Amino acid sequence: MAKKSVSKHKRAHAKKRRIEIEIRQMTLEDLPEVWRLSEKIFTPSQLQFTYRTWNVNELLSLFQEDPELCLVAEDVASKRVVGFALGTILKRPFSPWTYGYFVWAGVKRMRRRQGVGKRLYRELEKRFKEKGARIAIVDVEGTNTAGMRFMEKLGFKQSQTYIWYSKLLE
Repeated sequence: MAKKSVSKHKRAHAKKRRIEIEIRQMTLEDLPEVWRLSEKIFTPSQLQFTYRTWNVNELLSLFQEDPELCLVAEDVASKRVVGFALGTILKRPFSPWTYGYFVWAGVKRMRRRQGVGKRLYRELEKRFKEKGARIAIVDVEGTNTAGMRFMEKLGFKQSQTYIWYSKLLE
């Protein structure tokens, strides 16, 4: 009996073990893996509004328009994508302000709470600054409490409250 619980403990420990992660710019070859990961994260049961706006065209558009703001976290040993972050630069007409918009992020469930998302965002923020952004912005669905806590840990402050309404037209 004791032997069985020890091996169970080792498996649990192996899952939580920190792995070596490389944060790098997304490549064309990463797109299918990023899409598969996003389909597991942005589900209709969890994020109804977000699910309707997340699609393959959005991923491809961001990748094509701002490739240096499309990042992946890769497990160095397995060469597998374990997370991603997507951003873009927004410029307001007739305004000196340039914004870095943190659009999407996702981390595999077993790699969450290990600093992967934070590292992805820090690299994205660095790239925002290099592109002249003075402010970083992000929006999080009001029911996504984990997402809101994550943004607060990154230093984001809630600046305004918007209520989004949606209506399914069938």
